[in-house]
Amino acid sequence: MQHIHNTVAALKRGEVVLVPTDTNYALAADPWNIDACQKIYDLKKRERQKPLTLFVAEPAQAWDYIAVDKVQHRAALDKLIGAMPGALNVVVPASDNVPQNPYLKPDSISLVCNHQGVLREVIALFGRPLGMSSANLSGVESDCLIDIDAARQTFGDRVGYILPAAQRPVTTVSSTIVSLLEKEIKILRAGDMDIMAMLAS
Repeated sequence: MQHIHNTVAALKRGEVVLVPTDTNYALAADPWNIDACQKIYDLKKRERQKPLTLFVAEPAQAWDYIAVDKVQHRAALDKLIGAMPGALNVVVPASDNVPQNPYLKPDSISLVCNHQGVLREVIALFGRPLGMSSANLSGVESDCLIDIDAARQTFGDRVGYILPAAQRPVTTVSSTIVSLLEKEIKILRAGDMDIMAMLAS
């Protein structure tokens, strides 16, 4: 529990932290704190036009950040949110609750709720979602998922805290990314989840 409190304290100080997800370790910050988000981009050497992902503690909380009236695939959205928690990233029209932040798009948002217990506890204790990005340098690809050792080696002395994982990822690749922004549902990145089969059921 002390690890969780230490992580939340670092976030409240405006620091970037390393946290486990269902796939890769990630850099996380308070998305309502623009300076904190800037640190993620400085650490990763990441281009600003590549937005952060918003991680929530519970699947139901995702609805607060979705402009439901602008969603063209409501039945699909219901199934996707119903499939959470898991290694799934859903890109949807953003509601007015999404932070006004240059590191988030004003009209769309990527939303995730993971199984990883300590991450969900951190988000719940922090009291609002986290803005996150995988713990790698921009443009540097890895043949395997980024674990705590790789994340620490790259960023360990430049973050406010490193949160140990409660459980190891059960996934083999990065999360599935599904976009509901256009007339056709798009799989932007294929992961372990068979999304099209799920949506067809």
